[in-house]
Amino acid sequence: MAVAILVRHGQSETNVKNIVSADYSGYPLTDEGKKQAENAATQLSGIKVNFIASSPVQRARETARIISEKKGIAEFIEPRLVESGLGKYNNTSFHEIPRMSRKELGMETWESHQKRFRDLFREVQGNWIMVSHEFPIRAAISMFLGMDELESYGLNIRNATISVVDIEKEKVLCIGSRLLSSRVKDYLNTSVISEQ
Repeated sequence: MAVAILVRHGQSETNVKNIVSADYSGYPLTDEGKKQAENAATQLSGIKVNFIASSPVQRARETARIISEKKGIAEFIEPRLVESGLGKYNNTSFHEIPRMSRKELGMETWESHQKRFRDLFREVQGNWIMVSHEFPIRAAISMFLGMDELESYGLNIRNATISVVDIEKEKVLCIGSRLLSSRVKDYLNTSVISEQ
């Protein structure tokens, strides 16, 4: 079995200030973001997990650490979970970015996001919690739904929500959930591999 439990980081200062940033440090979780991450950790507390991987960006690392402490499993940094490459718009107000395609803006493309997740998903065995960011998670889920970037805009990946994908079966179990159903929890507990 190979299952990705994709968790978006909790609310951070980027969200409060409406800033887009791919910087590895700065823009930590807010107090609300820490509470959101704790809620996600609680939802995942009864789930058997093999690995916890995190984007190298501070807000994701802080979220992963909260989950890691609850699970008793050390997290590790996985560069392919990083925030979108934002080019010259890094650390810019969301409202100042022109309405153009990512390619025209010089940002990381949709295809690049999907390639890095495809590469990562090939390495997954058992249940992996992966803490990442809104756009990369949306791109990853869309691979299994057959959606392109425009078609995926309705997928709402809010802060500290959980999306679950069975990579082997190419099956999406939930998208952007704050609460995991008993069906999803049961499914996850049958897909874990032997303890490492």
